[in-house]
Amino acid sequence: MLSNKNRLLGTCLLVLFALSYLLPFAATQDPVSLNLDNRFLAPSLDHLFGTDDLGRDVLSRVLHGFSITVMVSLAALVSALLIGIFFGSIAGYFYKRWVDWIFNWVTSLIISIPFLLIMASILSLTKPNIIKAYLILTGIMWVNTARLVRADVITRIHLEYVVASRAFGYPEWSILIRGILPASMASAILFSISYLPEIIALEAGLSFLGLGVQPPNPGLGKMIFDGLNYIYTAPWIALFPAFALFLLVLCINIIQGLLKDK
Repeated sequence: MLSNKNRLLGTCLLVLFALSYLLPFAATQDPVSLNLDNRFLAPSLDHLFGTDDLGRDVLSRVLHGFSITVMVSLAALVSALLIGIFFGSIAGYFYKRWVDWIFNWVTSLIISIPFLLIMASILSLTKPNIIKAYLILTGIMWVNTARLVRADVITRIHLEYVVASRAFGYPEWSILIRGILPASMASAILFSISYLPEIIALEAGLSFLGLGVQPPNPGLGKMIFDGLNYIYTAPWIALFPAFALFLLVLCINIIQGLLKDK
């Protein structure tokens, strides 16, 4: 059973997902439409966040970039959670067997190397896109969740109800899925969600490096990078997407902090 804290946090994530889906509809202009006559327009009633170096409306691009960042981050979070639960539960249930040995070897290898740097290097040698960025985020974030699930499952495999299930001849997969895993999922979900701000920052970092969202599609990280070229002449191009990213991470951290105090 999920606790009230997990339910509330899950509700907040659903609201965030719904918000990211609906925000692009609030954009009054096409975020990729060029208008060279409107280059570098300062914020006004016609363009609340101004326009960029190609005459595109910054507000519309921020709304779409916000949506993309949240969608990719949540997708990576859910994927990493599912992968972590799957491998962590198997490794924990077969503790000190060859499956567990391989799991520990793989996870230790991933943790010990600068995985993001290596994957970013690989992406820089191939054609980057948002799908590859999502795969990188998932590949990085599943490890800690898996290790947590493994440790939790290990503490439960010798409990009386598990031993009794084995004595009654229940299949191993049934004991794991029906008896152990539901009790371990709540803590895994809460733990994984605590990494959401980090995932968002990583997605924006990949986009900033040109390894995430590709032009002409808007990405908050890419918008910040492009806007730095005009930080003195048209600061709004970089500042508004940076503020949107800051506000997103801040709100998630505040929500998590409030939930921890309960």
